[in-house]
Amino acid sequence: MNKVIALIITAACFSTALPVHAGGVSNELLLSSAWCTFTYNKTTGYSNTTRVRFNKNGTYGTGGRAEGYSSGKGGTYSSQSDTSGGGRWKVTKGELYMSQGRGELGIVRTIVKRNSSGYPIILADGVEYSQCK
Repeated sequence: MNKVIALIITAACFSTALPVHAGGVSNELLLSSAWCTFTYNKTTGYSNTTRVRFNKNGTYGTGGRAEGYSSGKGGTYSSQSDTSGGGRWKVTKGELYMSQGRGELGIVRTIVKRNSSGYPIILADGVEYSQCK
């Protein structure tokens, strides 16, 4: 079930030796900042960024940008596309539930862990989100 824009992100910079807690999401954690993902394909040169902002009123908004460059016989071309979305969210007993738009709330499998600097990382349905700078 795709409740948040699903992107694959490499976890090379995050330590799996640090404490990990299944579920463990709290309203305070989600509201503490916006949460971001980033992917880059070094073969194609394309990148994707997604930002999720949780609001106190139980809604969330997402924004995304994909960028890339390609070259061929006709020259070099750049491309960019932006996306946005949102819906509702709630946390019950440490588990995150989200909907797209006004749809039905569904569980988002989450694990909360810390990176090597001690900052929280949320693994949500297999996608790693870190606090946006």
